[in-house]
Amino acid sequence: MSTLKELEKLLTRGKISRRDFITRVSALGLMAAVSPALLSGTAKAAGPKKGGRFIIGITGGSTTDSMDPGTLTSNMNQNVNWQIRNCLVEIDHNFNAIPELAESWGSTSDAKVWTFKLRKGIEFHNGKTMTAEDVIFSIKHHLGEKSKSAAKGYLKSIENIKADGKHEVIFELSGGSADFPFILGDYHLTICPAGTEGPEWEKGMGTGGYILEQWEPGVRAFSKRNPNYWKEGRAHFDEIETLSITDTNARTNALKTGRIHYMDRVELKTVHLLKKMPGINVSAITGTAHYTIPMRLDQSPYGDSNVRMALKLAVNREELVKQILRGYGEPGN
Repeated sequence: MSTLKELEKLLTRGKISRRDFITRVSALGLMAAVSPALLSGTAKAAGPKKGGRFIIGITGGSTTDSMDPGTLTSNMNQNVNWQIRNCLVEIDHNFNAIPELAESWGSTSDAKVWTFKLRKGIEFHNGKTMTAEDVIFSIKHHLGEKSKSAAKGYLKSIENIKADGKHEVIFELSGGSADFPFILGDYHLTICPAGTEGPEWEKGMGTGGYILEQWEPGVRAFSKRNPNYWKEGRAHFDEIETLSITDTNARTNALKTGRIHYMDRVELKTVHLLKKMPGINVSAITGTAHYTIPMRLDQSPYGDSNVRMALKLAVNREELVKQILRGYGEPGN
């Protein structure tokens, strides 16, 4: 059962409605402990104004980009993919696995067999209802000898996928995996209609909040809000225009002049200047990007765990965060 603190977090993040929050808290007998400011503040923030065109200036982007989920290699096609498609599982801002196209899941005691129950009534942009067949097709797209998907490696434990009716998918693994739901939240593993192949991928068919209208790889994407989107409190803009602007200075100038409304990969050495500009908000959000020191264990001296530990201890990670990332980061583990 959720605690009051957990429910307050869900409410402030928009994961549950104000009405649902009151219902759940009342069931716990905790309404007297809820701050009136929390409810009134959330009520004001719970109804963002819908409409308008949101213009994104994003790094990356190449003329070889594709909307095939297995070949998402740039920031641009990854961003567009999230606009138009969903996964079985969503990873929230606190890195929790929460239901998306799957409404629930569970496993055997050894975590070798996982069963995912699908939401009913979810439609693709073409009106086709999503079923277990689409889920199985979408995951198998990344498997097999000919697959070039970047997700192939961390799906190798899947020995079999089968349907139990139209709304239940069973994954049989070669070994126990307590983190399997997190894997299915990876951005490559969005669900597409069964049978999609070749040029059909570029149409960007999905279940997401936006419908892809125009797609110029490495240049521009244009999408419109899905009027039948199933998620509450999402997809607020009427339209989204995504522009590939690889040069950081060009992106920054486009933001300053109002040509775009959002940019990624802000230059760390100039972020303090952007913060001072009226009308510009800089958001620092914890993500999963990280730096590592890969070592070949089959080559000397890196096969020696003492050498690897020495290299780890030789790096002052806190100082790297302070001096190189200018405070926009934290030691990973």
